[in-house]
Amino acid sequence: LYDAVAAVIPQFNKKSRRNGRTATLARVFQSLRIVVNEEDRALEEALMDMAPNLIRKGGRLVALSYHSMEDRAVKRVMRDGTLHKIGSRGAKRVERDVYGNIIDDGTRCWKPLGKRAKATPEEIEINTRARSATLRVAERL
Repeated sequence: LYDAVAAVIPQFNKKSRRNGRTATLARVFQSLRIVVNEEDRALEEALMDMAPNLIRKGGRLVALSYHSMEDRAVKRVMRDGTLHKIGSRGAKRVERDVYGNIIDDGTRCWKPLGKRAKATPEEIEINTRARSATLRVAERL
């Protein structure tokens, strides 16, 4: 399978930090893993169905994501209360006041606490897989 995928992927700049073809192949196999294991559905179920029912008001939701698709979903749920991009087709439009603040209609159930946390260079030196990890925390409203 590696050779079949490598045959159709152009060879990129070998002098880059991630060695072009290797990084591209890693993304292809990561995409296959996400689809086969239905990781996107599991994340949606955890964030939209399970977490709001399990965490009481004032409780904390802590999410550790390892790639941008997961982080984007976690960020949107914590910020907007939905996995879908607000303002995109099919998504509900958000009502804002004259200052641009979102007028809460009761659909948001999380308040993000602080900014995302990334691994420090010291942590990455100890554990190289930590370089892509992002930690987000939100409080149940």
